[in-house]
Amino acid sequence: MESFKVMGLNPGVQVRQEKFGLLFYDYRGPRLHFVPSGDLLDASLFDGTQTIGELMETLHSEHKWPRQWIMEKLVQILQQLEGRGLIHGQSIC
Repeated sequence: MESFKVMGLNPGVQVRQEKFGLLFYDYRGPRLHFVPSGDLLDASLFDGTQTIGELMETLHSEHKWPRQWIMEKLVQILQQLEGRGLIHGQSIC
Protein backbone atom coordinates (compact mmCIF):
# COMPACT_ATOMS: atom_id res chain seq x y z
CA MET A 1 0.00 0.00 0.00
CA GLU A 2 1.48 3.30 -1.09
CA SER A 3 2.20 5.84 1.63
CA PHE A 4 1.07 8.72 -0.60
CA LYS A 5 -2.53 7.44 -0.89
CA VAL A 6 -5.49 9.04 0.80
CA MET A 7 -8.43 6.90 1.84
CA GLY A 8 -12.10 7.64 1.35
CA LEU A 9 -15.39 5.97 2.17
CA ASN A 10 -17.35 4.38 -0.63
CA PRO A 11 -20.87 5.68 -1.33
CA GLY A 12 -23.40 4.39 1.16
CA VAL A 13 -20.80 3.88 3.91
CA GLN A 14 -20.33 5.85 7.12
CA VAL A 15 -17.76 5.40 9.88
CA ARG A 16 -17.94 6.26 13.57
CA GLN A 17 -15.20 6.32 16.20
CA GLU A 18 -15.83 4.01 19.17
CA LYS A 19 -13.78 3.08 22.25
CA PHE A 20 -12.66 -0.20 20.65
CA GLY A 21 -11.82 1.37 17.29
CA LEU A 22 -14.08 2.00 14.31
CA LEU A 23 -17.64 1.03 13.41
CA PHE A 24 -18.54 1.08 9.72
CA TYR A 25 -22.17 1.28 8.59
CA ASP A 26 -22.82 -0.06 5.10
CA TYR A 27 -26.28 1.12 4.08
CA ARG A 28 -26.09 -0.84 0.84
CA GLY A 29 -26.43 -4.02 2.93
CA PRO A 30 -27.24 -2.93 5.61
CA ARG A 31 -24.28 -4.30 7.47
CA LEU A 32 -22.10 -3.31 10.40
CA HIS A 33 -18.35 -3.86 10.40
CA PHE A 34 -16.37 -3.63 13.63
CA VAL A 35 -12.67 -2.79 13.36
CA PRO A 36 -10.93 -3.28 16.72
CA SER A 37 -8.17 -0.82 15.86
CA GLY A 38 -7.94 0.96 19.21
CA ASP A 39 -5.74 4.05 18.82
CA LEU A 40 -4.28 2.94 15.50
CA LEU A 41 -6.99 4.38 13.24
CA ASP A 42 -9.16 7.44 13.55
CA ALA A 43 -12.32 8.03 11.52
CA SER A 44 -10.75 11.21 10.12
CA LEU A 45 -8.39 9.07 7.99
CA PHE A 46 -11.30 8.44 5.63
CA ASP A 47 -12.07 12.08 4.84
CA GLY A 48 -9.42 12.05 2.09
CA THR A 49 -7.12 14.72 3.53
CA GLN A 50 -4.42 12.68 5.31
CA THR A 51 -2.10 10.29 3.50
CA ILE A 52 -1.20 6.89 4.90
CA GLY A 53 2.41 8.10 5.24
CA GLU A 54 1.32 11.12 7.28
CA LEU A 55 -0.76 8.89 9.55
CA MET A 56 2.21 6.56 9.98
CA GLU A 57 4.50 9.42 11.02
CA THR A 58 1.89 10.79 13.44
CA LEU A 59 1.43 7.39 15.09
CA HIS A 60 5.17 6.85 15.33
CA SER A 61 5.79 10.24 16.95
CA GLU A 62 2.82 10.05 19.34
CA HIS A 63 3.16 6.43 20.47
CA LYS A 64 6.77 5.55 19.57
CA TRP A 65 5.54 2.37 17.89
CA PRO A 66 7.99 0.93 15.34
CA ARG A 67 7.28 2.13 11.79
CA GLN A 68 7.35 -1.42 10.40
CA TRP A 69 4.72 -2.59 12.92
CA ILE A 70 2.51 0.42 12.14
CA MET A 71 2.75 -0.20 8.39
CA GLU A 72 1.96 -3.90 8.73
CA LYS A 73 -1.13 -3.23 10.85
CA LEU A 74 -2.36 -0.40 8.61
CA VAL A 75 -1.95 -2.49 5.46
CA GLN A 76 -3.76 -5.43 7.05
CA ILE A 77 -6.74 -3.34 8.20
CA LEU A 78 -7.01 -1.17 5.09
CA GLN A 79 -6.82 -4.13 2.71
CA GLN A 80 -9.62 -5.86 4.62
CA LEU A 81 -11.78 -2.73 4.44
CA GLU A 82 -11.08 -2.33 0.72
CA GLY A 83 -11.88 -5.99 0.15
CA ARG A 84 -15.25 -5.53 1.82
CA GLY A 85 -15.99 -2.57 -0.43
CA LEU A 86 -16.13 -0.05 2.42
CA ILE A 87 -13.24 2.21 1.43
CA HIS A 88 -11.12 3.12 -1.56
CA GLY A 89 -7.67 4.56 -1.95
CA GLN A 90 -6.65 7.39 -4.21
CA SER A 91 -3.14 8.45 -5.10
CA ILE A 92 -2.44 12.15 -4.64
CA CYS A 93 0.71 12.06 -6.79
